Amino acid sequence: MKIRADEHVSSEIVGAAREIALSVGWELTHVVDEGDGGAADEHWITRFAKQGGDAILTADTDFLKLPNQVVAIFNTGVKVIHLPHRWANAGRHLQASHILLWWRRIEATIESMKARECYRPPWNIDESGKLQRVQIDYAEAHKKQKKADRRSE
Repeated sequence: MKIRADEHVSSEIVGAAREIALSVGWELTHVVDEGDGGAADEHWITRFAKQGGDAILTADTDFLKLPNQVVAIFNTGVKVIHLPHRWANAGRHLQASHILLWWRRIEATIESMKARECYRPPWNIDESGKLQRVQIDYAEAHKKQKKADRRSE
């Protein structure tokens, strides 16, 4: 499985997860390290999916709200692990601890997810907890994207 983290997850935390917790046969990369730093999310998501990417790891609080990003998820079929909102404002040591604690269950969830699904690990310490499914409104995103496209013509 190939996972790519966006710019809202530090490359150091991605490196730590890769070194400490990543299972054999899995690949975890960071958008900056892959040359897509600063690229619009819909562009790097599309490139990543075309390269055989399976899942996105993000802590972007707007990621599931912006139509262009939601439409990119729909069009590519990538799976999404969306970190909890509190994660974004936590110190790096807490972010790293959270990722490492949940990593095995993140992998297991990605394996069982269907295309275009989104899950979020809770912001807690729970050895037996499960990731929570997050609903994405693809129809509304498509509608908003079409409206924005018409305005830009």
